[in-house]
Amino acid sequence: MQSLKKQRGMTGLGWLTVLFLIGFFAFLALKLIPIYLEHHSIKSVIMSLNQEPQITKKSPAEVRKLILKRLKINSVYDFKKEYLKIKKGGGVMTVSVVYDVREPMIGNVDILVAFKEKVEFVSH
Repeated sequence: MQSLKKQRGMTGLGWLTVLFLIGFFAFLALKLIPIYLEHHSIKSVIMSLNQEPQITKKSPAEVRKLILKRLKINSVYDFKKEYLKIKKGGGVMTVSVVYDVREPMIGNVDILVAFKEKVEFVSH
């Protein structure tokens, strides 16, 4: 009769499973991290409008131009101006950004990440 103390560690199939899972999640992270870093840049550009003097006095076209210029400075090149909505009314300016990022993963499997940000600025 064999002793159970001799059986230690994982089998070859167990190691392959663990390595596959580690590789899969590392590959997924390599695809997702740049998407979230770019979104962080977009969000910080919109939030930085708070420091802009008299931002609520500017026209939506001026604000859009300012945002797009700052995005290019921050190396965000794939952002389309259609993603940006600017509304003014009653001393309040609302800037909202809604967009999706589709990144191919393997074959016909894609990663789809949706973002939605909204910031309101009130004139003082």
